[in-house]
Amino acid sequence: MLLTAVYYDGRQARPHPVTLCLEGDKLLLQGRDIVRREDLASLKIPPPLGSTPRLILFADGGRCEVADRQGFAEMLQDAGSSAVAGMENSWWYALAALLLTLSLLVVAYLFGLPYAARAAADQVPVYLLERMDTQFFASLDQTLLKPSTLSDERRQTIQDGWQRLALPPGEDRPAHIEFRASPTLGANAFALPGGNVLLLDDLVSLASNDQEILAVLAHEMGHVHEKHALRQMLQASVVGLAMAWYIGDVSSLLAVAPTVLLQTRYSRDFERRADAFAAELLRANAIPVSRLADILEKLEAAHQTTVPKQPVESLEALDYLSSHPNTEERIKRLRGL
Repeated sequence: MLLTAVYYDGRQARPHPVTLCLEGDKLLLQGRDIVRREDLASLKIPPPLGSTPRLILFADGGRCEVADRQGFAEMLQDAGSSAVAGMENSWWYALAALLLTLSLLVVAYLFGLPYAARAAADQVPVYLLERMDTQFFASLDQTLLKPSTLSDERRQTIQDGWQRLALPPGEDRPAHIEFRASPTLGANAFALPGGNVLLLDDLVSLASNDQEILAVLAHEMGHVHEKHALRQMLQASVVGLAMAWYIGDVSSLLAVAPTVLLQTRYSRDFERRADAFAAELLRANAIPVSRLADILEKLEAAHQTTVPKQPVESLEALDYLSSHPNTEERIKRLRGL
């Protein structure tokens, strides 16, 4: 096969009419006073672009323009490049490549991001975790949180009950139980990255006995043990995760910590792990595991019947049940333990 083309030597702008043909694994280019015989492997042949001529780029800066796109494709096919040429001209291959890229992004999001967040969470220093907890209360004590209305005696009773619980060997007790009230958040509890647990008055009032309160605290301690709050924060802030992963700096998370913590929706796996931790802790202290199921049922009933007193943006993400999905499934599992 012989093709006509235009050759530029890379030194002058003057075009040179030439002919092209294949000699085995070499390309022969001939014109008036021009003869080039080059290995195909040494040439760069960009993919086709619209209706523009096909290009052949030489290592010394020369280039060749081939107007006969179909003939050039056939020449490549004869040279054994049919698969490449076909892929370059096929929308199906382009679509497949796009779908593959999207699939890889989804896999990275579902599996790579949680893995990176877990690894980064282990690198965060304790003093930064404590600052996150301080930032949480400093921000929300001015907005959503109010001072607890529980008596000093009632709060001390709950603290004493928590302190009497025997913990697994090597397990640290949460730094502190913080009592607050909140008309907006209602019956709720939060595990914070620094190890503090926030317990709201409405949840204490909803519980039928102190064992149900201890069951909630044991569940939140499971989240503290697994660093779920911090891992969720890192996953929610890709920038923060990158900083923590590469240089160990998560200071960028401090400003957004209160909002992210309130809007945290733990995964099913996180909830199962926290429930399993709570179940073992309760059994070790002769407290029926069903106490956690009991308080979950009360929270679900309260969630279905309570209407927020004031509209708050994203309020649906703030209640205890929305941040603890699949409540019925969890209750059933806990009653079977």
